[in-house]
Amino acid sequence: MAILQGHTSLVGQLQMSGNTLVTGGSDGSVRVWSLLSNQPIHRLAAHDNSVTSLQFDDARIVSGGSDGRVKIWDTNTGALIRELSQPAEAVWRVAFESERCVVMASRGGRTIMEVWDFTPPAEAGEVEDEERSVEMRGGGGQEGDQEMVDVEEEMDGGGAMLEAYSTGEDESEDMTD
Repeated sequence: MAILQGHTSLVGQLQMSGNTLVTGGSDGSVRVWSLLSNQPIHRLAAHDNSVTSLQFDDARIVSGGSDGRVKIWDTNTGALIRELSQPAEAVWRVAFESERCVVMASRGGRTIMEVWDFTPPAEAGEVEDEERSVEMRGGGGQEGDQEMVDVEEEMDGGGAMLEAYSTGEDESEDMTD
């Protein structure tokens, strides 16, 4: 058994893959640990407040915090690659697979879901052949219960964002099909 020391307050987020463990704490830091040596590999000053969600793979770590920010880090070097999202009041959940990331957050009193594409935007003159859309469904199914916006915008560093959000009237909507 080993005791991994480093966070200065509650650790509420963790993910393990192979011999690597990534943790996020209420101290705002993200730590990458080697489970072979039981030592920290990287100490990231990730957020101004608690880390509320994180996920990693061989290339990147995506962290979300109660400071309303989503950040992408290089798993191997620990370097900040970029901020992914517009600042929000709080980020509740991040999840990614391949070249897409979903962010659940609170912005402007509404629950929002952003779907980000990590792939840099097409060069000028190229035509995108895939139409992207995202839908957020409520449990009631009544017209007017929710609002959907389909917006694609380019951000510094590449990638595109699509946004959908609820009206904020009922924050307890069932998000399943």
